Amino acid sequence: MALRRLLLEPKLGTAPADPAKEQETLSWKTYSWEMRSVWLENILLHRPKRWLPEKYSNYDELLTAAVDAAVNNPEAPKDLSTWRWGAFNAVEIQHPILGKIPLINRWSGPGVQEQSGSGYTVKAVSRRHGPSERFTANLADLDQSTLNIVTGQGGNFLSPYYMDQWKAWYDGTTFPLPFSAKAVEAAKTHRLLLEPQK
Repeated sequence: MALRRLLLEPKLGTAPADPAKEQETLSWKTYSWEMRSVWLENILLHRPKRWLPEKYSNYDELLTAAVDAAVNNPEAPKDLSTWRWGAFNAVEIQHPILGKIPLINRWSGPGVQEQSGSGYTVKAVSRRHGPSERFTANLADLDQSTLNIVTGQGGNFLSPYYMDQWKAWYDGTTFPLPFSAKAVEAAKTHRLLLEPQK
């Protein structure tokens, strides 16, 4: 964010001091576009002279100033050992209805959890989005495929299968997903059979 400000502020202007007027004014803070991560990556990779702000003689000075601005930001923790990416980029998973009921919300979802990754990494996650499942198909032997679902197999939070896969999803592990009738029969621990009323 500090680097983006240093690059864009000379071209787009500063953000208004009044937060209420911030969205009404075009500035480095309000200007947003889908490819901004690609733009920043290309700036750092190619270091074009036209993007280097006049007050810096090279990109090393610019990057040093960005780090200095981030570290000395009044909102930044003073103890650098407390800077944790997971706390900054936590994921929040909660039942949309039961999560709003006090006491019940303790069992209806994992809530806010620290995590690795970001919206720009291979593990593409943010506070409000992430993979709904982790699935790997082994096309040479489908019985060797794997799967796990974020909160587990049960949709009812009173079910023993609700949240039964959360730890695996969060820790990056998974479960076998048998495919053939023989493999399913060998792996099953219980069967739920739904029959229409006669």
